[in-house]
Amino acid sequence: MKPIFIKFIIFILLFPIICCMAGIYGFLHDQISYSVSPEYFTHLKFSQFNIQNNLHNRIGAGLVGVLATWWMGLITGIIIIPIGLIIPKWQNYFKIMLKSFIYISLTALLTGIIALIYGLDKYNINNIPRFNIPEGVNNIVNFCVVANMHTFSYIGGIIGIVIGIIYLIVMNMKIRQMI
Repeated sequence: MKPIFIKFIIFILLFPIICCMAGIYGFLHDQISYSVSPEYFTHLKFSQFNIQNNLHNRIGAGLVGVLATWWMGLITGIIIIPIGLIIPKWQNYFKIMLKSFIYISLTALLTGIIALIYGLDKYNINNIPRFNIPEGVNNIVNFCVVANMHTFSYIGGIIGIVIGIIYLIVMNMKIRQMI
């Protein structure tokens, strides 16, 4: 098989890979979120994502995470996978793209965790961001901490895309210097 054809197959396969990675990230992210504020899910996310009543638990929270993030993998892939084509040789392309996906995910996770720690440390009933808090939420502070974490995780994903692109450019230059 010609190398260009192999690279094209990898190009196509990277889309479901990044969507699956984003979904796994979302599942794990929402496990952390559920630990801090189950009410964020019971009063907001479960109804938003039409999660069945028998799944109003950690499994449902994980499902919300998958449904809320897989599409970010697709958007990220549309941006970063074609840029990765600058990498010479299909073997390099595949390995480097997987590493860039990991860097993007870790950046989003780290940003979300920093927002979580900040919120847990700084927020109290007199000092919380303005979120639309549904009626019936008992622990408003933790609800806001998790809402903030979710917002900043998306921001972290955007920062991660930039880091991923920089990584691709740097690796391209390194590989081309060795050729």
